[in-house]
Amino acid sequence: MPREDLPMNTKYLKGRLYKMKIAELQPDPEQARKFMDPIALKELAASISQHGVLTPIQFRQNAEGEPVIVSGHRRVRAAGMAGRTEIPATFTAGDTRLQGFVENIQREGLLPIEEAEEMDRLMGAYNLNQTQLAEAIGKDQPHVSRALTLNRLPEDIRNACRTNPSFSKATLLDFARMKTETAMRRKFDNYMKKAAAEGQTAALKPRLTPARALIKSTDELTGKLDGLPWRDWSEDDRNDLVGALAGIRTKAGELLADMGYTPEEEEVPSASKNLS
Repeated sequence: MPREDLPMNTKYLKGRLYKMKIAELQPDPEQARKFMDPIALKELAASISQHGVLTPIQFRQNAEGEPVIVSGHRRVRAAGMAGRTEIPATFTAGDTRLQGFVENIQREGLLPIEEAEEMDRLMGAYNLNQTQLAEAIGKDQPHVSRALTLNRLPEDIRNACRTNPSFSKATLLDFARMKTETAMRRKFDNYMKKAAAEGQTAALKPRLTPARALIKSTDELTGKLDGLPWRDWSEDDRNDLVGALAGIRTKAGELLADMGYTPEEEEVPSASKNLS
């Protein structure tokens, strides 16, 4: 059973389940997430009100012995909104920054700019190349490369998109793939002006060309495959998935070969190099 009313100087045991007071949990100052969708938070709070917190959060201790959230910031916020004063949590120790980032990507998601900026920071902090980072976070190298491309965007555009969920990764990549910052700003401004002229807001997605629509749907499929609970599926469903994925792999391989793809061409300089 979880332990209650633990003093601040408690010596926690790694992997053990505790019942933590929400008011005592500190947010991680290095947390990549800057935006929490208010509608999604309300939905999560409603679920917690009815079913409780089904997945414990993870926490560590800072130098003062205070409990700091490693993963589960949304669950903590939603639990508070649901009127809960405590939340189940497991203690973790060691280097937890990469662990928290992986949790955000796989369970709770990050906005594209948040993901790109944290990837760049992690590569610098751990001295990783793109392939090593991809292995560490359970993604493929092209996914990491595309994400890092967003760090080419000027700071003012990133500030406008960092906490705005309406900008899809495909739209931001359209901006970031322009050759100069001037061209990026021009494309961004044109996008905003067009939305305003049509009586829309940036929350409305732009019309995509067939090519951009295919790229976007492919990115979305890749995200859906992350952490797929296939072990819980029936044998027939698993076999059908194997067949579908094998077909995708064959077609993707043929297409990449036709396009003359080589892994080296995916390398994208870090934000500091691009903006120097």
